[in-house]
Amino acid sequence: MSIMIENQRTPVDDETLTLRQIVDCSPALLHTARPDGYLDFFNQTWLDFSGEPLEKLLGWGWTSCIHPEDVESFAQRMRESFAKGVAFQETSRVRRADGQYRWMLHQKVPLRDSEGKIVKWHGSSIDIEDQRRSEDELRRSAQRLQRSEHELLGIIDTIPSMLWAASPSGEVTQISQSVREYSGLSLKDFLNLGWKRFIHPDDVEDTAKTFFQAIQTGASYSVIHRLRRRDGEYRWHHARGEPLRDPEGKIIQWYGLSIDIDEQKRAEDHLRETHIKLTRASRIATVAELSASIAHELNQPLMSIFASAQAAKRWLAASSPNIKEVNTSIERILRDARAADETMQHIRALFKREPFVKKEVDIPDMLMEAIRFVQEDPKKREVAIEWQIDEPLPSISVDRTQVQQVFINLLSNAIEALEGNQAVPVVRLTAKKDRDEIIVQVIDNGPGVVDAERIFDAFVTTKDKGMGIGLAVSRSIIEAHGGRLWAENSPDGGARFNVALPLDPVNKNPTEDPGYRA
Repeated sequence: MSIMIENQRTPVDDETLTLRQIVDCSPALLHTARPDGYLDFFNQTWLDFSGEPLEKLLGWGWTSCIHPEDVESFAQRMRESFAKGVAFQETSRVRRADGQYRWMLHQKVPLRDSEGKIVKWHGSSIDIEDQRRSEDELRRSAQRLQRSEHELLGIIDTIPSMLWAASPSGEVTQISQSVREYSGLSLKDFLNLGWKRFIHPDDVEDTAKTFFQAIQTGASYSVIHRLRRRDGEYRWHHARGEPLRDPEGKIIQWYGLSIDIDEQKRAEDHLRETHIKLTRASRIATVAELSASIAHELNQPLMSIFASAQAAKRWLAASSPNIKEVNTSIERILRDARAADETMQHIRALFKREPFVKKEVDIPDMLMEAIRFVQEDPKKREVAIEWQIDEPLPSISVDRTQVQQVFINLLSNAIEALEGNQAVPVVRLTAKKDRDEIIVQVIDNGPGVVDAERIFDAFVTTKDKGMGIGLAVSRSIIEAHGGRLWAENSPDGGARFNVALPLDPVNKNPTEDPGYRA
């Protein structure tokens, strides 16, 4: 039995038909050519791919399907292969039926007879478009990776810090250009613990201990040490390292950097030395301030002693000596001498941090004595001190000398604040009981206070020749007695300093006790 194959117009038997069906069903584009290169057969796959009729492809008509940029070189290579009788392999772009060009791998091999003469050429074209695109993408990816790696290496080598890498065991695997330039060493010099020569001998032990502890524990590495520059100078650096881990958490590499902190370190050392010097100078200044404050504290009773002594001398020098007035002056001298001695004892106790002794004190008596001490100062006599003390006031348990000195200081400050004031100077002292406290106020009509809280800081003063220690000590004394000392500006102008001293429970009015029942 024989039939006609439509494309080839050749009768074939059943066996040949089966072979033709296999050839036409092949995914490759198959063809044959005569010994001179004339293509005389294309399988159905070729015809379907190109969308062209067989008659147009026969001979050299198939070249119309080759990309114009590839056809000349491709045909030339093919002719050379046919002329030499050698196998042929080449790639080119072939136009598909939809007009799209796809890359094909073309192969042709000669079929020879028993005498070695070429009787036929068999060829195939395989679509490698997807493979070619994958290869191109891989190539582009490799190029991008290469560029990225090159850029990364460029960045690493241009970073002003020194970068390094080490294996999980701690062996140095890479150093940046900045490390090589700074140290004058190569990567080989850092291997087998050679990096120890790069570190100041005094810092090697601590550096090695910290580094290998990080290697063993996987913790971050941080150390400050001195590194030797290629000229032999050591400079301070801060070295840090972090581990790179895989998805399972296993360390696969260590990366680190060293930052030059020499200028910062030297600046810190200079600041530390300056701070020590300033602290020493501050201590000296503090001693000077305290010495002046002590002199100020003793000035009041000493001025009183001086005034009483002058009075006694005048009474004795009179034509008729007044022995009674002389005795009164001597009593005042003795009293003020004892006050000066008590002041000195309390200052000594303050420096020794000894606890003060509280005694029951009559508030009006203590305040009137404070007024007298202030007015016996010749520089403060011209300003009258008005006072208003509610009677009767309960006694309180305080250290009389210390608390009285607070009121002397507040009164003296009030008078000094009025210097150069255009208005008639007014200084008032009031005392009253307010529930469980005794409130004493020292009021003036001066310029007032700018910062009512900061003036109680040590060495802060508003006076040209002030020491800035009086109010700080005064607040400490009052707070040590469980009281409060604060300042505020009066609504009518001037300043108002308030002292609140707590009453002992036994001195409270029982009717004011929240737990009292009639």
